[in-house]
Amino acid sequence: MPAALAYTCLALSMLLVGGNIAVGKAILDELPVFLFALLRFAIACLVLAPGMLLPAVRRQLDRQAAGGLFLQAFFGCFLFSLFILHGVRLTSATSAGIVLSITPSLVALLAWLLLGERIAARNSLAIGLAIAGMALLNLLESSQGGSASLLGNALVLGAVLSEALFAIYSRRLSLSLHPWAMAFGVNLAGLLLFLPLAWPQAMSFDWQAPSSTTWQLLGFYSLSASVLSFLLWYTGISRVAANVAGLFIGLMPLSAALVGVFALGERFAASHALGMVLVLGAIALGAWPGRRPSGSAMGSRLQARQDSAPVADTPGR
Repeated sequence: MPAALAYTCLALSMLLVGGNIAVGKAILDELPVFLFALLRFAIACLVLAPGMLLPAVRRQLDRQAAGGLFLQAFFGCFLFSLFILHGVRLTSATSAGIVLSITPSLVALLAWLLLGERIAARNSLAIGLAIAGMALLNLLESSQGGSASLLGNALVLGAVLSEALFAIYSRRLSLSLHPWAMAFGVNLAGLLLFLPLAWPQAMSFDWQAPSSTTWQLLGFYSLSASVLSFLLWYTGISRVAANVAGLFIGLMPLSAALVGVFALGERFAASHALGMVLVLGAIALGAWPGRRPSGSAMGSRLQARQDSAPVADTPGR
């Protein structure tokens, strides 16, 4: 696969994830959090299940790989969904998008801590700018939105950590498994993880209460965030090193902010503008071509690390 096509897959994946933050916020006005997550993964499993009948899709899908997919679902589907869905209820979709902007810098930091990848002085400055943008956003919202906004941003930050872990470790399984099998596996595991939490809500829920628009949004969210986004991400990251793919996560806040402002009518305040300038400046600094090793060299070193590690130890999104 050409590098440009892999980059396109990663970019589209992150644009879908960011745009669906606002969509999820709208759905949660009429659906409980856990039930929403359960239905999302259930719809995705139904869509992806027929593809699992193909032998080429199931190739190398053994017990060890299944364990790795379950861990990816725990961190990336379960924890990420809990943090982001609760977080956007307490803060705006625009603020959530800005908090998510620090993910590329956090990916670089975790790549250094977990994979031993070197962080250049420029990348250290990018991390500092991202932290400054977060601090500015929280200080301004503390005076404007109160503790609810701060708690919401903190929960979204938990989603950031889950997403960063996913960006670093998901590439390992993508080197051996078909993207369709990975997407089905993480959605099935997500369904099982949310089932105990969602079952009481499903039993007491008035299924006639949500509007037809909400059900349509749920279908769109399931297909875009749980099916297409995963397929695009796994396809792209199989050809791109984790810390390079992490840069594309910076596209999430752009789509989240645009959808929040233009679709939900949220106010774009000065705190959002200042925080976004700092954080997006960090993304630009980290992504600017410099002394970073070539993608092929990074991929070779990451491949060597991955080949010496057990697949089942892999956490992810």
